[in-house]
Parts: sequence; C-alpha cells; structure tokens
Amino acid sequence: MSTAGPFDPSAYGAFRFDSFSVDESASAVDFTFTLVPREGADASPSSFTERIGFSAPADGVTPDWAAARDILPLLGAVLGLSYYKAAAPPVYEVAVDGLAAEGAAFLEQALRHGLAEFAYRAGLPALLETAVTVTGVPAAPRASVDLKGERLARPLAPVGGGKDSVVTVESLRLAGLDVTQFSVNPNAIMRRVAEAAGLPFVTATRTLDPALFELNTAGALNGHVPVTAMNSLIALAQARLLGLGPVVMSNENSAAEPTLVWDGEPVNHQWSKSLEAEQLLAGAIEAQTGERGAYFSLLRPFTELRIAGKFARTERYDDAIVSCNRAFRLSGAEPGWCGECAKCQFVFLALSPFMSRDRLVGIIGTDMFAKPELADGFASLLGLDAHKPFECVGEEAESTVAMSLAARSPEWWDSAVVKALVERAPELLDGDPAMERSLFADRAATPVPSIYAEARDLLDSGVPL
Repeated sequence: MSTAGPFDPSAYGAFRFDSFSVDESASAVDFTFTLVPREGADASPSSFTERIGFSAPADGVTPDWAAARDILPLLGAVLGLSYYKAAAPPVYEVAVDGLAAEGAAFLEQALRHGLAEFAYRAGLPALLETAVTVTGVPAAPRASVDLKGERLARPLAPVGGGKDSVVTVESLRLAGLDVTQFSVNPNAIMRRVAEAAGLPFVTATRTLDPALFELNTAGALNGHVPVTAMNSLIALAQARLLGLGPVVMSNENSAAEPTLVWDGEPVNHQWSKSLEAEQLLAGAIEAQTGERGAYFSLLRPFTELRIAGKFARTERYDDAIVSCNRAFRLSGAEPGWCGECAKCQFVFLALSPFMSRDRLVGIIGTDMFAKPELADGFASLLGLDAHKPFECVGEEAESTVAMSLAARSPEWWDSAVVKALVERAPELLDGDPAMERSLFADRAATPVPSIYAEARDLLDSGVPL
C-alpha cells in the first residue's frame, strides 16, 4: 500500500482483524488487518499483513500445528494493536473464528492499559475506550487440565539480553529442567547471551507490514505498544509447535508500578509485564488451549533490586549482557551499552550495591556515577523533581534504596553522582531499614507448578549461580 497524501486518523471508524493463514511449508503464519473508514469519510481502507516465522522442529520431527493453531486467534488480535494505533478508532472488530471470551477480555485491557502510554504521549484526551466486537465464531468453552508430564519439565524461556532472563535461565538450569531459550527477531546481544548460557536457542521472526511505516510518515498516530504481550504469545505458539512446555517469563514485581497517574488513571510503560497483565493473559491462554500453567513469570515475586543481587552471583554473562534501550532498536542492535540512557542508569544503580566498582564498570564500560551530567537522570529514577522515565526501570523506592546503599558504601560514596544526590536528599545517608526489608521480601505472584516453585526458591537459597 502506498499513501497518496496525508493520513487523517479521524477518518477511520473501526479496525478489523480479518484473518490468519498458516504456511506450513515456510513454518509461518500471516495475519491480515484493515483500518475501516467512517461512513462518508474521504478515505480508503488501509490493509496490512504481518508475518510471524517460527522455528521448525529439528531431526525431522513433525511440527504440532494443531496445538499451535489454538493460540493464533489471540496472537493475531494482540499483534493488531501495532496497526490499530495508526488511527485508534472507537471499534476493534475480531472477524476471525476461535477467540475465547477471555481472549477478548484481555484485548480490551490491552487497548486501555497496554496503550495507555501511547494515548498519553500522543496527546489523546484520555485512555482509550475502544469497543471490542467479536463477529467471528468464538472458541467453545473447554475444560482445563494442568500442564504435566514430560512437557512440564521442558520450559521455553524468552531471553532479552539482560540480567533478568539470565537469572531465570540459570535458576531453571539449577532446578534440573530441560531449558530451551527463545527470542523474537534476535539481535547480536540476545544471541551472545544465549551462547553464554550454552543451552538450546530457538527463534521466531516478526515482519511488520511496510505499509505501517508509510502511514507513520504520512501522519498516522504512533507510539508504545505492549510488546511483551505480543512476544509472549509468539513464544506460546512456538512452544506448542515444538511440543515444549510452559513459557517462563522473567517479569518482575516492580513492573506493576505506574510510570505516572494521568487524570486519576495509571499509565504504566511496563503494563504488559505487570502481574495484572500476566494473570489476564494466563487466563486467556488457558481458555484458548485448555492447559493451566502454560504461561507465568518465574521472577514475579521479586523486585528488580533483588534480582540484581541474584545476577551478581554469576560472572558468566558479564561480557554478554546489555540492557541499553539505545542498543535495542527495531532495525537492529549494537552489542554495547551507551552508558547514558535511563535504562543504563537504572541497571548501573541496581547492580551497584552488589558489585565492586571494577566489576560493574567492566560490565557497563564506563563509571556512570562519575559523570555529574547524569545526576538529573538518576534523580528522576528516585522520583526527585520528576516522574520516573518511560522506560523498563524499577520502582522509585528501589532506586532510592540502591542510591542510599551506594551513599553508605566506601565503594561509591565519593562518586560525583552519589554526592550530588545526597545534597538533594540528605536522608539517603540515613537509609530506611523497613523499606530495604520490604524490597527483599516475596511479593504477590501467579501460582506455578511445584517444580518451578523449587526453581524460585533457588533464587533465595544462597546457591551461587
């Protein structure tokens, strides 16, 4: 599709998920969508096709497309958010068959809360109040059974190149589980981390329709979408295609904290990583597949700060991980840290209580506490003078405790940034024992099968990773 002139989002009254088709020979699925003009509007329908390519089983094993198909109606509905947001019309129609009521309910929440940052930053008047209409034949209700047997011990663990998925993979390994690593559109960083683990690694590809980029250039609305939910469902389809067990995520409890509150409504950059989203998505997956326990986050009871302490127990990945958002771009990634962005700042801050200066600087490539020009950025992580940034960073309380620990540590207290933050908030020198204890205590989490509960326990057992 090519655009002949400016794109007017207000000319569109509905978005439709039209169909999906499986290309078994290519191990791929095509999803089609349409933006539908309002009646009487001077606009043409805008159509899109997105392709998801999956890894086929090795050694001539037949892929289980029947199992994978169960998740495709929900996967397509959530992938459609990338195209829906071009106009954000008041109606989202699901015209495909097979979407369970719980899947439609998850889509409603993804439109409202998964696109909350998009609505806020695009200057829309409020969170989206989109009507979800299912015109296809809904999935028939089915009885659920617990995921068990050989598949239960064969988790698929998505890896993103940072510390969190490293802790998950190593904990699953310690629990004696047969781990397969997974990434969507893996870049050099993800591949390097997967190689450092030395465990099997499978991948999927997501190819957005170029027509979307043309619309963005012509004036379409654009912004943040719940990518974690999309990648989670791609992982689910991949796991079922290969006959693997649960998709085990690395989303931590801290992801539930909103970035800000807008007219009384939470706006959370990490909504699709939150406990609320996990529970809704797990329920939708259970309704689609009839399997209970097929999707959960191993790290859900833990804060980012607690996970940082666990990561510090292994040095295997020091030369591999990167949690820099400037390095992770849609077009690819360079294999290093920028040492300036908010994500780099948070990771440096979170790891600082658990590592020597030499080791941490060796990982990041620069001493970020030695750069006074970064003081304002660190201050925003603590919630001083500004809300925390729209990034995947921890709670303001976590950052406050980490900075307080740094301010009381001979390793860091003479650093320019630490001294600047203490000047702004002298109470950092006193610390807050109650807050510190709360950040290292278990928090609410989705129930998991017992063998995965044991893996969670290893995170606190003192066993070195």
